[in-house]
Amino acid sequence: MHKTIKYLSDEIIADITRFGSLVFYTFLLLVVLAFQEVQLFVQLLFGFIVTFLCVVIIRMVYFKNRPRKQGHTNFIERIDASSFPSLHAARIIFLFVVFAYMFTDVYVTFFLGIFTLLVMYSRIHLKKHDWKDLCGGIVLGIVTYWLSLLV
Repeated sequence: MHKTIKYLSDEIIADITRFGSLVFYTFLLLVVLAFQEVQLFVQLLFGFIVTFLCVVIIRMVYFKNRPRKQGHTNFIERIDASSFPSLHAARIIFLFVVFAYMFTDVYVTFFLGIFTLLVMYSRIHLKKHDWKDLCGGIVLGIVTYWLSLLV
């Protein structure tokens, strides 16, 4: 019974972490575009590009092993094997701030905040990042949001 509960909780956490992934973000971009929210689409696309480029540049210069070390044999795998800053955290924080300002309802903001925390917790639980990686992603997500206001 205990193994079943652990398996199910690990599966749920793995599903939650996908809300910070490239696939989810791309899907979100397509949904926003389908609703013809051009300004929001541009802001989200800007955030997508800036967070990705910043993470890649930082990881090119500074390598930090993941809590569960990931092997690498070439330069691209080395960037993926590095954990600082967390790209998932940067994406989900950026999305949280964008949508928290868009939906001014306190209940929506609370739900988005809890969901954001769950995504970040999932990264620690899956041993992809530690709290320092998440803090770096949080800062990057917030700075990206401020920059996106200039677009």
